[in-house]
Amino acid sequence: MNAMLLYLLESALCVALLYSVYWLFLRRDTFFRMNRMYLLGITAFSLIFPLIPFHFTASGTAATVVYLLDPVLITPEKVGQAVTSHLQWMQIAGIVYVTGLAIFLARFAAQLIQLYLIVKRSGIERREGIRLVFVDRGYSPFSFFNLVFINEMNISDDRLQAILTHEKVHVRQRHTFDLILGEFLCIVQWFNPFAWLTGREMKAVHEFLADEGVLTAGISPSQYQQMILDESMGIQVNGLTNNFNVSLLKKRILMISKTKSKKRARVKMILVVPAIMVLVFLLSARSFSGLPGTQDKTTSKVTASPQATTSPTAVPQSDNKSNSTKKSSGKVYDRVEVYPEYPGGSEAMFNYLMTNLKYPEAAKTTKVQGKVMVSFNVMKDGSVSDVKVLQGIGSGCDEEAIRVVKGMPKWKPGQNKGKNVNVHMVLPLQFKLH
Repeated sequence: MNAMLLYLLESALCVALLYSVYWLFLRRDTFFRMNRMYLLGITAFSLIFPLIPFHFTASGTAATVVYLLDPVLITPEKVGQAVTSHLQWMQIAGIVYVTGLAIFLARFAAQLIQLYLIVKRSGIERREGIRLVFVDRGYSPFSFFNLVFINEMNISDDRLQAILTHEKVHVRQRHTFDLILGEFLCIVQWFNPFAWLTGREMKAVHEFLADEGVLTAGISPSQYQQMILDESMGIQVNGLTNNFNVSLLKKRILMISKTKSKKRARVKMILVVPAIMVLVFLLSARSFSGLPGTQDKTTSKVTASPQATTSPTAVPQSDNKSNSTKKSSGKVYDRVEVYPEYPGGSEAMFNYLMTNLKYPEAAKTTKVQGKVMVSFNVMKDGSVSDVKVLQGIGSGCDEEAIRVVKGMPKWKPGQNKGKNVNVHMVLPLQFKLH
């Protein structure tokens, strides 16, 4: 769940930043094809880019990235109070998101069904190389893939020809594919207003392109503007179609009469480069840290230099050896394609820790509290090996942490290139007195 929410937030950030560049610098230009490609790029980029891993290390520092599990709070009264609260919040967020996702998926399905029923009721005719569906209701003309829907009643031949020319552009340039992709973005990011704004702008650009095609065919701008106004009272079927009436009449009429943007204005497109650089920097922060032993809160990973593997409060070496399980055999990986998973998932692991971890009496008497960093390896067979303390606080807390980690059941092992491998893990345990 953490990974999914992180992906959604990063994807939303991509849409917000890149749409802002479009809104500030590109939306007023008449480079409609370029703007269409940019908006399509926003959609595809925001869905794919957050999935790309970034791994940077500070210059001059030999750093090792190890997998850090979520921290667990241990108190004399109850273990895992912070973890339980964290899990409850995550569960609520997950339920809200999945509910919204289901609603908008149902909406998408209903839109497809509506179009199917219209086609089934009205039938399909061919005219001038176009597949036409003549509807019997007051719909504004619209297209969907290679189908053009039109109400032929009370339309003159000249006006019908202009409308067909307009819709041909939508069909020929395959604008419906753009709308489907934009709809998918809105379904995945239903909570993100920038996703909906991107879809709205995509529809507007489609209309600008179709209007441009009509004017290129020789229809006068004034006559065409009047026709757009006359058709503005038609009903829009749903958001999956390119509608002649697109609720952006003022912008369309202004664009028809607007002077073409100068070619040098295309240079503004280069502004997307610093925007992408900002996104690379922000998204790489999930795996970058310039300080040894600093936890990356975003992705539950820690970047630690070799010097950070021990500390003045660490368990003495002799204790580490006596409390460790068997030594690892074979290469141990710090970074893998699939990380090990506790049987039953994170919640099951926290339940195990809450049941078994005890706050040592010696630590309570001497009022010792702090973080214990337990290092261990999950082997190819899922067993736990080489359990030791990287950072300890003494007074029995280190030994308690080692005891409980050693008692863990077998994990689902990590994988690299489809093969089980040994993986190094770190578990932070926060002992705290109220």
